[in-house]
Amino acid sequence: MNDLLGPVGQLGYVVEDLEKAAWSWVEKTGVGPWTVFPNMTLDYFNYLGEPSEVEIGIAIAFTGSIQIELIQQHNEAPSMYRDFMNDRGEGIQHLCFYPEDYDSALASLTENGMRVCQDGAIRGMRFSYLEGMDGNITEIGDIPDKVRLRRLQDIANAAEWDGSNPVRIIE
Repeated sequence: MNDLLGPVGQLGYVVEDLEKAAWSWVEKTGVGPWTVFPNMTLDYFNYLGEPSEVEIGIAIAFTGSIQIELIQQHNEAPSMYRDFMNDRGEGIQHLCFYPEDYDSALASLTENGMRVCQDGAIRGMRFSYLEGMDGNITEIGDIPDKVRLRRLQDIANAAEWDGSNPVRIIE
């Protein structure tokens, strides 16, 4: 399965306030710099197989080769983010893989008993959140080669970051 999924690429946290959470990461762990997108436009989003008009913002930073993603939901639309926040409050919600073959990985995971609970796309990049390992959430993302190359550059930039401008808001 590891050959199919590849290494873990991201840890996803659900938070109440993106900017506050990003600053907390900088102050407590030194992780940064953070790029904050307060309002992300999704191409589409489904929750339990039904369309949902979820409104989210995200913030991202790297520590080594792992991307840390902070997710804030702005409305009460049905989603796993809202469920997580209501059930547990802020915290780590999922881990994400970026398989080379998204469709094969998704088919394999569902054939092995995992269930797609939410899926969508952002800027043409598909994602699916699956449940099935003791309630833990696994995300897979379909990213093109140019985004994989950008990740490598972002990893290098984070490694060379001098601590300046730690939280960058992109409107």
